[in-house]
Amino acid sequence: MVVSDTYKKFIERQMQYLAEYDSRRPVGHTYEFHLHSYRVAELIKNLARLNGRSDDYCEALYWATLPHDIGKTALPIDIWDMDDKPSDEIKDERRTHTSKGVEIIRAEYADKCESDPFLKLLLDIMENHHEHLDGSGYLGKTANDLSIEVQMVCICDAFDGYSISRPHFKARDLSPQAVIDRMNIEKNGQYNPDLLKLFSKSN
Repeated sequence: MVVSDTYKKFIERQMQYLAEYDSRRPVGHTYEFHLHSYRVAELIKNLARLNGRSDDYCEALYWATLPHDIGKTALPIDIWDMDDKPSDEIKDERRTHTSKGVEIIRAEYADKCESDPFLKLLLDIMENHHEHLDGSGYLGKTANDLSIEVQMVCICDAFDGYSISRPHFKARDLSPQAVIDRMNIEKNGQYNPDLLKLFSKSN
């Protein structure tokens, strides 16, 4: 699967919008969405390579993962940066970023989303990157509903998210091994254990 320059330019524009959105958030916030997205895209490319995938596949997966959080730009700035854990109402609003992102892609490429392999991969990742194998994710999907690509992205996305200090994390250990231990123990059942074991070898 080769990613066209047209798709790359579109994704790069969306990442610029996400960076501009970040720039309007309060000074001192620690979790910049556009930087998170770039890190996750690199992590997924490395994980796919460890999983024996081709260079073209790894590159396509990078570009399909990169815009996974662009739906956040459609949400109010003030729902993200808080000293305490968010309310259930705010959590629910935050969770809509996956569907908001899907809407952005479908608005741009309505005639191609059902047939283009790359767009189908991108939409799969965008819609499902907060799902868990045990059904505890945003949409309640389980392992049988989730592609191997989504299962890989879920690990990379969670790892990076758990590694960034935020006020409500308090004094939590954010070292790579501590984060992986948390995913294995506290979040047991949420992630593909074989992929998580493979992922842990390079982090």
